[in-house]
Amino acid sequence: MVLCLHFDGLKAQNAYFFSKTDKFNTNIPTPEQFLGYAVGTHHTRYDMMIAYLKELDRLSDRFTTEYIGKSHENRPQILVTITSPANHGRLEEIRKAHLARAAQNTGDEMPMVMHLGYNVHGNEPSGGEAALLTAYYLAASESEETLNWLNGMVITLDPVLNPDGRDRHTHWANMHKGSPFVADPLDREHNEVWPGGRTNHYWFDLNRDWFLGIHPESRNRMKIFHKWRPYVQTDHHEMGTNSSFYFDPGMTASNNPLIPKNLYENVHIRFAKYFEKGMNEIGSMYYTKESFDKLYPGYGSSYANFYGGMGLLFEQASSRGHLQETTTIPITFAFTIRNQLAMSLATIRATIGEKTELIKHRRDFYRTSLENARKSPIKGYIFGDAQDENRTNAFVNMLLSHEIECFEVENEQTIDGKKFEKGKSYLVPTEQLNYIMVQSVFEKNTKFMDSVFYDASTWTLVHAFGIPHAEVKTPLTKGKQVIAEKIKMPVALEKSNYAYLIDWQDYYAPKALYHLENEGAIVQTAFKPFAALVGGKERKYGYGTLVIPVQQQKISADSLFNLLQKVSKAAMIEVQTVSTGYNLAGIDLGSNNVRTLKKPEVLMVVGAGVNMYEAGEVWHLLDHRIGMPMTKVEMSNLGRVNLARYNTIVMVGAGGAFMGGGYNPIDENTRNRLKMWIMSGGTLITTKGATEWVIRQGLTKEKLKEEKKEEKDKKESNITRLDFEKANSTEGAKGINGSIFEIDLDLTHPLGFGYTNRKLSAYKNGTTMLEPSANPYNTIAQYTANPLVSGYISKENLKKLGSNTAAILVSSEGAGRVILFADNPNFRGTWYGTNKLFFNALFLGSLISAPSFDGNEGND
Repeated sequence: MVLCLHFDGLKAQNAYFFSKTDKFNTNIPTPEQFLGYAVGTHHTRYDMMIAYLKELDRLSDRFTTEYIGKSHENRPQILVTITSPANHGRLEEIRKAHLARAAQNTGDEMPMVMHLGYNVHGNEPSGGEAALLTAYYLAASESEETLNWLNGMVITLDPVLNPDGRDRHTHWANMHKGSPFVADPLDREHNEVWPGGRTNHYWFDLNRDWFLGIHPESRNRMKIFHKWRPYVQTDHHEMGTNSSFYFDPGMTASNNPLIPKNLYENVHIRFAKYFEKGMNEIGSMYYTKESFDKLYPGYGSSYANFYGGMGLLFEQASSRGHLQETTTIPITFAFTIRNQLAMSLATIRATIGEKTELIKHRRDFYRTSLENARKSPIKGYIFGDAQDENRTNAFVNMLLSHEIECFEVENEQTIDGKKFEKGKSYLVPTEQLNYIMVQSVFEKNTKFMDSVFYDASTWTLVHAFGIPHAEVKTPLTKGKQVIAEKIKMPVALEKSNYAYLIDWQDYYAPKALYHLENEGAIVQTAFKPFAALVGGKERKYGYGTLVIPVQQQKISADSLFNLLQKVSKAAMIEVQTVSTGYNLAGIDLGSNNVRTLKKPEVLMVVGAGVNMYEAGEVWHLLDHRIGMPMTKVEMSNLGRVNLARYNTIVMVGAGGAFMGGGYNPIDENTRNRLKMWIMSGGTLITTKGATEWVIRQGLTKEKLKEEKKEEKDKKESNITRLDFEKANSTEGAKGINGSIFEIDLDLTHPLGFGYTNRKLSAYKNGTTMLEPSANPYNTIAQYTANPLVSGYISKENLKKLGSNTAAILVSSEGAGRVILFADNPNFRGTWYGTNKLFFNALFLGSLISAPSFDGNEGND
């Protein structure tokens, strides 16, 4: 028999969640009194959570709530600040003294600052419910200990870091809840459909976004973090139903080597004693040290570590609904909430109890950080792309979001053969308080204590943005410090009676192209470079330059001029005016090498079997960087689609949380229709697992790079016996979980248009490998002989990758083509450096046709 937990009034609920000796102010309503149901018997909607916290603000002088922004789906984000009434009256004084304390030996008597953060994964709801109970406790408890907390601390609380995902899962759990509860793990309540509630609106994992700051939910909370710089920041999660509870310390081998060991070997251990006591008191099982890493700076449980604080991870076995069977007894939603509540209160208790240690750790952190910066032979990093101010600005703005000091370059410099122009380049000194974050952004790493990673093994953002950069090892000459977000302001456009030009090197040139096409303008692209007379001076233009003729249009010259003015401002790009088609060098504007573009009409396959993260990255990229609509079609509906309506189809990697056999459910009839659509002129763009699928289904002539039979037989004949416990580490090391590699790119191919350097950094987090095409012109990008830039890869995989392995192929099929990416050029919305490869596939793909090749070229 399964027993469901029900509550009978205030006393019953408080007795389950709180100590029997706790006394509460009866003028403060419990969550149950406000919501109308006992916590744990129903999933609370986000709007009701906000309403309850605002009610506490109204009734309690310990509380204030402030609006800090909104999510993609316009749900408000709030921050709750909890402290004594006296402290509320001097919050700004406390905040300033708290920030100054890191670099001064004063202010120790001032209150501590800590942050409680919950529910960054929407379908891990116990944290969000625990936030309500924690808030109630701090508002209503009359114990001497609580009063000491309020006098000695400023506690900030974010109840739900992912409001959109939270409500998606809440709706699912409540709409499928049985009465009585159904504990069978196979029940629909416990098994969400794709994409589930884990992610935000665009199917991104927000617990990877602290370092990247792609989404408003993250940017809003990053501003609050830097406003307060808490000593302690919690991050409450859930894990598999048959697990128990995890609290730090985590795996020693996965600690970030840039962070002083004192955090992991001393402060974590001290806090663990409080967590141990809290869990023992309620009889809950738990574990430490066996899993979860602190390597990546972008977790909610690690970001604070890079600023002299301490991030804490809590992982609770999930009921994934209201009640679910386990290998022991059924787990209730209320039980999961109680454990999270216990750890919230234990963290508060530990923060004030270890105040001296936390203050000392932060002071030592910044002192040693500056000492190491001064000892480093690298005095700073210089960077900038003179041809792509928008991409450079995006990188500068990312640095500012982490409060990394950045300066304009005073004089033009050439370092390592790279030219950095004044006004278009920037300098980041290493000697600054946030040196460790500077290292995280710029430094490469190829040496690791372990070979198995919970997430990526590298995150060097300067490579993600594809920004030309160099180490500066001589004394720095700094210009003006950059303190405000950089936004490109295009120069005023002059009207032309002949043609306009847009340099395709600009990151936002594809945005301009789409909006011009969408408004009815005819736009062409140059397949060869040229030099033109612009404003009385010679200017060079590369492959892919957009040419907008004035006379060969369906709209008037005035309408075109007005449209270009609007697009230039919206896309932040320069538009140049020319008065003649006769160029100073290279092709002329009327050349057959200037070809008319076709507006992409894009369909992306989504649903069970498709990697939701990678699909979301494409969706977000087109929505927010281009402003271009895209049709998302469930794989199960693909057979019903009139494919002729679309000229471009995108299929991203397979797998993820909802694997469903990848693309294998697509039946033979639909595959044949897809093949005929390609043959009729369609462009199919695939990445990773989808690339493997189209090759195996015969939709392209290209081949996967797979182990040859003789190699496989030899390996099987030399199998070495290993202990069972080594299985995870041995097999895990064979994967490529996230590393950066160098590829060689054909700059003359449309997929390479807009790039000026054949060597390009690309991110790889899978083992898809491609043989070079039999047609020598169709291997657009190939890994270099020594491709590893940063991150971990096994020797076997590195040898395979660097041995004539293709990264991007184009396969012409009839009048159409398949563009195959071995990797994901849009990873986590951050890879500005390889986004243009994908843009090129979308906007220029229809112009790609394979040069003829009979296999005998070069033979006399």
